[in-house]
Amino acid sequence: MTNDSSTPATEPTVGPGAESGVGPGARSGADDAAEAPAPARGMAVLTRDPAGPTAAAEPAVRAVGPFWRWAAPASVVLAAVLHLVVALGAHTPSFPFDEIVLLQYSKFLAGEGMPTAPRGAGYFPAWSVVMAPVWWVTSDPAVAYRLAIGLGVGVALATIWPLARAVTRVGLPMPQAVVVAAIVMSLPSRTVQSGYVTSEKLLFLVLVCAMLAALRFWERPTIPRAIVFALVAALLTATHARALALAIACVVWLLCMAIRSWRASLVGTAVLAPLAYLAFWSGGQMNQFLGGGWGQGSKLVDNYLTSRPSIIARATIGQGWEQVAGSLGLVTVGLLVMLALVWRELRRERAIGPVCLLAAMLLGVVLLSVGQWSNEQAMYTAGWRRLDAWLYGRYIDPVSSLLIALALAAILRGLRRIVLAVALGITALAVAGTVLWIAPDAPTWGYVTPAHIPGVMPWFAALPQQAGEDWQWGLIPTFTNANRFWLLASLPALLLLGALTACGRLRQRGTPVFAAVMLVISAAGTVGSTRATDHFQQLEGSRPSLAADINQLQAEHDGAITVEFDRSCTPGMSNNAVVQNRLAYWIHPTTMGVTTDRNASTAQVTLGCDIWPEGTERGARMLADAESYGYHAWVMPGPLQDELAEQGRLEPAATP
Repeated sequence: MTNDSSTPATEPTVGPGAESGVGPGARSGADDAAEAPAPARGMAVLTRDPAGPTAAAEPAVRAVGPFWRWAAPASVVLAAVLHLVVALGAHTPSFPFDEIVLLQYSKFLAGEGMPTAPRGAGYFPAWSVVMAPVWWVTSDPAVAYRLAIGLGVGVALATIWPLARAVTRVGLPMPQAVVVAAIVMSLPSRTVQSGYVTSEKLLFLVLVCAMLAALRFWERPTIPRAIVFALVAALLTATHARALALAIACVVWLLCMAIRSWRASLVGTAVLAPLAYLAFWSGGQMNQFLGGGWGQGSKLVDNYLTSRPSIIARATIGQGWEQVAGSLGLVTVGLLVMLALVWRELRRERAIGPVCLLAAMLLGVVLLSVGQWSNEQAMYTAGWRRLDAWLYGRYIDPVSSLLIALALAAILRGLRRIVLAVALGITALAVAGTVLWIAPDAPTWGYVTPAHIPGVMPWFAALPQQAGEDWQWGLIPTFTNANRFWLLASLPALLLLGALTACGRLRQRGTPVFAAVMLVISAAGTVGSTRATDHFQQLEGSRPSLAADINQLQAEHDGAITVEFDRSCTPGMSNNAVVQNRLAYWIHPTTMGVTTDRNASTAQVTLGCDIWPEGTERGARMLADAESYGYHAWVMPGPLQDELAEQGRLEPAATP
């Protein structure tokens, strides 16, 4: 029979101290068994010590002592410092697509007019909306980028609060929950993203808020809480195209909540479904309107239908290993805890609760991520070989971070030794499969984008620097050979889980030690990752000198010069889409035009290849010492050319 009242099926504990773990309202072991929300009740079962004579007699949530009251703010400060350490290394955009396109969109949304049509697969606008105010402060793209980086750090740190609130729902007092949230946000999988102005920080914040809203809706399935959950889930869709998988999981879960309250379920679904569709549709339309096109996920289904099973298996194992290594094995622990709680919700409580929603989200992003990269071209035959194509973690990281939080909470509550032992065994099998089957065939020397595999970036220094032609294929990793990266990155997960298994259930004195160790490891990992982020910034983050030359000309002529980019030019190994986006961002305040037929262009300056017979015949001359990525500035005949020629700033006239 449907329960449609506002009374929750499992009333959460309220009163003074309900979240702090101290005072008359603090949760106890008895509360967990009788009144706490379903995740906390299930956690109480997982954390009982069968060796004790009265396992239930010990409170599942212990009263917090001075350590936790000091550790909570200290851990937040540490997380802030780590994000800032990474952010300070970001001076200019490194991603010509993921960063620059979103920055150009934010400039348009700030009311700065139509940008140069960007190139890329298309990006959703939520993060651009958040970044838009930076253009009200400055028109300098360098300053705007630094402000956007700082904004991203703020969004990342703001995630600690709702994540801690969610963690209290599995039975931890608030100070311990804050430490758990800070540890999650201090791991390289989260801190590395603060070196870029991509959507990742906002996506994770909204995802955490969606899970918190789902937990609150589960505790009391009322119509207002259903609407709040629906609104947050719809916002999640607007952060990135891949969040559609998360939104679909939210819609299905809302429908399943009809078991608890059909009115709340109906209203929530009626709000979420159209808003999520509108967010997805409008995101695609904005990309079309601004000229960026839309192609996200276009190969997903084809990859599953056409790729060999071995390629899909390699992508699955490689991405799974990246998650395990990047979380020190905690993802495995969290996965086991999640499955146990899902079983309890389905079997014991006859309900589809918030942990089932988490499982559905995980399944969605795993299918999306594996499907996106399971193709022979990305993994084997591409001329530009990429290691991150074998290990891609960026799509799964937001949901796996929730698993890490679940694992940390379970361990602090005294997770049973058997669960840790099983997690250690699964991790050891994953490492063995990766080291023996994946690593020998993977391009360990290949190109690495830190934001795509942030969890293993502490081991960036272990990656080989030699070229692909000299690589010894089939090389099984050892701790000393050129393929050692795989073993070195795997070792911390095995050591941590091994130590936890040996210790068994953590008692009251052991939990502070574990938390302190995790904070130290997280800090060391983030600091170690800066070598990768700094290297990538140096490699990809330069400001094109050609843009500075054009800006100087514009300053000298009050911005009256017309400039067009020749899209038909592809000099050497340059990707003209990359060059177009970079130049369009850095040429300011002028909006650079684009032409596909330079011979028909009427612009005063055309940016293109150094050989242009038709232009030479018309009298075009190149601006002296102005070149970036193989592109030069051709000045057409007219007053501007005469002025520059008189000043000696043009190359000698070429012979047609």
